[in-house]
Amino acid sequence: MSDIVQAPAMGLFRSLLWPSVRPWRWWLVLAIVLNAGHGIAITYQNLLPKYLIDDVIKPGPDGLWVRLAWLVGTYLLVSVLGRMIQWHLSMRIFTWVRERAMQDLRGRFFNHVNRLCLRFHGRNESGELFNYLFGSPIAKLQGFLSHVTLMLPGAMIAFVTTIIAVGFWDLPMTAVLLLSIGLSVWAMTAAEQRVHGLWQEYQKTEGKVSAVVADLLRGNRAVRLHAMEEHVQGRFNSEIDRIREQVYRFDVRSHIEWMKQEGIGYTCFALLCAVGAWRYVDGHISDGMLVTYITTFFALQWPLQTAFQAATLRGGARAALERIDAVLRTPSTTPDPQGGTALPVPPRAAIRLEGVRFAYEAEEVIKGVDLDIPYGQRIAFVGPSGGGKSTLSSLALRLIDPTQGRVLLDGTDVRRCRGAELRRRFGVVPQDPFIFRTNVRENVRVSRPEADDGQIRRALELANAWEFVAQLPEVLDTVVGEGGSTLSGGQRQRIAIARALLAEPDWFVFDEATSALDSLSERLIQDAVERNLGGRTAIFIAHRLATVRNCDRIVVVQGGRIVQDGTYGALCEAEGMFRELVRRQELLA
Repeated sequence: MSDIVQAPAMGLFRSLLWPSVRPWRWWLVLAIVLNAGHGIAITYQNLLPKYLIDDVIKPGPDGLWVRLAWLVGTYLLVSVLGRMIQWHLSMRIFTWVRERAMQDLRGRFFNHVNRLCLRFHGRNESGELFNYLFGSPIAKLQGFLSHVTLMLPGAMIAFVTTIIAVGFWDLPMTAVLLLSIGLSVWAMTAAEQRVHGLWQEYQKTEGKVSAVVADLLRGNRAVRLHAMEEHVQGRFNSEIDRIREQVYRFDVRSHIEWMKQEGIGYTCFALLCAVGAWRYVDGHISDGMLVTYITTFFALQWPLQTAFQAATLRGGARAALERIDAVLRTPSTTPDPQGGTALPVPPRAAIRLEGVRFAYEAEEVIKGVDLDIPYGQRIAFVGPSGGGKSTLSSLALRLIDPTQGRVLLDGTDVRRCRGAELRRRFGVVPQDPFIFRTNVRENVRVSRPEADDGQIRRALELANAWEFVAQLPEVLDTVVGEGGSTLSGGQRQRIAIARALLAEPDWFVFDEATSALDSLSERLIQDAVERNLGGRTAIFIAHRLATVRNCDRIVVVQGGRIVQDGTYGALCEAEGMFRELVRRQELLA
């Protein structure tokens, strides 16, 4: 993924994850306390063989059943109350906290990405960004948090208390247990680093593949139109093969790490048996101690394996946090003013571009533009494709900021205003308006969420859209397909005009709003536009020059510069780019 700031991994769990967990920290403390009780219960279960042999069976038959009843009763009480109930309660609390933390992290990520500029979204695929929210990065974090909260506290408490309980019985036997622990910890540390590297590779590949597959699915119509099914299937298979290879490598490497851990366990157990036989024969340990040391060794494999699994899961979780943090650390190139320094957006203001330059990467697309647009003027930007027309409107909307120069509203630099507040004052009708996969009502009132049905209907009427909306099966409640697939191009454009009118803006921007429509749809839209400008500023970006005849002023943009500026009639009479464009379109008509 490009355009993303990389950060060191150290401290990510504290700096990135803890803010999401912090509001629920006392619930987390309660869950840990409950899980600690679960761990102590496990320790009692581990030590049971010694008490059964040395304290119940070996004293003889007198009072055997009483002693046995006390032992069994205590065992059942500790197992049911301590291990089962407390563990279940801690699981419920841990899961509750984990999901709220993930909800908060997703929300922070989505909010940040949503506020990043168009340059970021132009360079980073939506499919890959979606994968951050609901794919393996979040899944790896969930798996890691589940393990370290639900399994690890109880396992570590059981581990520590068991070692303390048996540690004073016999020094050589305890030394063997501690040796196995030390070797296991060493293996865990090495495994965590290796798994972290593997997960970094996997997640990079997964992100790229997700972006490609999402693009293939979005382009289904083009695939069918151009009979590309076999080609697309081949590309899909190729991308999925990359994922398969990465998963295979990860699973094999992880299994090798597990085998190392098992090998350490087998070696240490053989050593424990040898030392145990020696100490028992010499009379240093009792029957119950020998049995308990052996059962304790196996019992300690569970907390050790739990800790080992936590280490491997941490590698994946750390790689996931690095990806998420890299995006969260990416600054917006159109930041809002901080604190109370933001200025209000001047109402009904003139727009001025003053020495404006703008570059994508190293390519400068706007090259020193000076332009004044008085309030209430109808102005058109025309010129060859790629000349910078749409970029000029994006600068006015503050979707991007100039690399040099200023965009002013009655003398106020738009960088001193909040971007969302500024854009709410513009009514924008793009060439290909985005229609959300929801009902007509929600699609219209995206520009004014508090609007009621009466206001929405009025906007649709003004946009010449109510006639077709009234014929839909559920009228305003009718759900349109993804991207507005159940609507025609003209209907989508009229929905977009209704959005713009509902906002009651100070300024309008019509970006190639009729270039892809039939003549009837174009007339309906032009009629809606003409009737509703109401003396407000309107910026038209157009290829079809006949659509801008009624503009007060036409600005010809070529190669990132303004090469002509005047009325339609004056420009037609003058030598230059505009007259050449008119002549070409007349020949094609």
